[in-house]
Amino acid sequence: MNKNIFIAVCALASALAFSSCERVKQTSVYTANVPQYLSYDELRTSVKNDNSQTLEKPGKIFLYNNLILINDFESGVHVYDNSNPTSPEHIAFINVPGNVDIAVRDNILYVDSYVDLVAIDISDPTDVREIGRAEDALSYTIPSLDNWEYPVSRIDQSKGVITDYKVEEIEETCVNEECHVYYSNMTDEWAGTWGGTMMSDQGTAVSFSGNANNVRSSAASNQSGIAGSMARFMLIDNFLYVISDENTVDVFDINTSSMQKVTEFQPWNEAGGFGFIETLFTFKDHLFIGSNSGMLAYDVSDASNPTYLSSYSHMTSCDPVVANDDYAFVTLRSGSMCGWGNDNQLDVLDIEDIMSPSILRTVGLTNPHGLGIDDNEKMLFICDGTAGLKVFDYTNVLQIDQNQIANVTGNETYDVIVFNGIAHVIGTQGLVQYNYSTDGTMDVLSTISLD
Repeated sequence: MNKNIFIAVCALASALAFSSCERVKQTSVYTANVPQYLSYDELRTSVKNDNSQTLEKPGKIFLYNNLILINDFESGVHVYDNSNPTSPEHIAFINVPGNVDIAVRDNILYVDSYVDLVAIDISDPTDVREIGRAEDALSYTIPSLDNWEYPVSRIDQSKGVITDYKVEEIEETCVNEECHVYYSNMTDEWAGTWGGTMMSDQGTAVSFSGNANNVRSSAASNQSGIAGSMARFMLIDNFLYVISDENTVDVFDINTSSMQKVTEFQPWNEAGGFGFIETLFTFKDHLFIGSNSGMLAYDVSDASNPTYLSSYSHMTSCDPVVANDDYAFVTLRSGSMCGWGNDNQLDVLDIEDIMSPSILRTVGLTNPHGLGIDDNEKMLFICDGTAGLKVFDYTNVLQIDQNQIANVTGNETYDVIVFNGIAHVIGTQGLVQYNYSTDGTMDVLSTISLD
């Protein structure tokens, strides 16, 4: 090679190398929702009683012995003595920052606290103590926004968990056009990311089903409660199942205070399909998983090793599910982050052959949320949003659409639990307990109002 050409090529290569490595700084000034952080040290020393706090944003509900536990969205858990359903008594509030989901076994309350999974001794609900914590067991969560006019500024997870936002003008210095790496395209529903939670800015009173959803006890333990059709936590024998993100279920061994994760699985990957999983429901040896595109069934006779059985697909929509030996009842809801369909309906599935579920009947609804069943009386309770609480007789499931026996209106309903002849319904009025009969008569026993 000619010497002059060689020198020129080397010079050009050096210039290009310098240019590619040069760090170009720029400064950007803009208005944004600036994350407000709770440090990890503060988060992990926050579990305590604050028994004077009143219920503001009711969320997941759990029945345990004579107690009703109600999640106060992202704040903690209220405990009510419901020995007399005509006069439930508020006895405690347990402060748990970032809490959305709850489950109880043998006087141990299991909760999410932003990124952590926490075990709390509630033998005395007025004087609780933390007895176990699995740090960083759940995904980092991002709360939704009050002000959508501005984007979310850069997030620094090392500072702690995000509890809120403050609208501020910020100045950001960045390198090589990396400015404005922020969340600017989130919708109100999508803004709540996963950590075993699906957050919303108003809180979500998410359903708990009836006595068919008793948390299955181990041989050594029969002190379990009742979870719900919208639950993301589910106790099965000595294991806690947790929906940890939109694709994954984690399984934790709760025999130890460290709550070690023993396995995880991704239902739709195993089913060969696609969807975002949302809810867990257990009946006998079966786990039913509701997702935005269908229902999946698992064998959990060995709770440490869940085995995929079958799936049923539907249009993209929210999908809580309850079940008994013969049927699964699935509600589909439009107008949320679950999907883009316009379906608002009840699907009744034949699951007598669990390996091949098939649809039997569809019933049109307004905007259904949680549901519960009284299998002894063959009654199905559906919270149908602004249309109130609807009750169906499913003695003949092929005629269920012709056998609506009650519709309690005047309350936008979200959730219901049916147990021992009482329907516990939560909605805009708070938690209302009804004594019901097979002819559809619904008599109010008491109301826990919001403050």
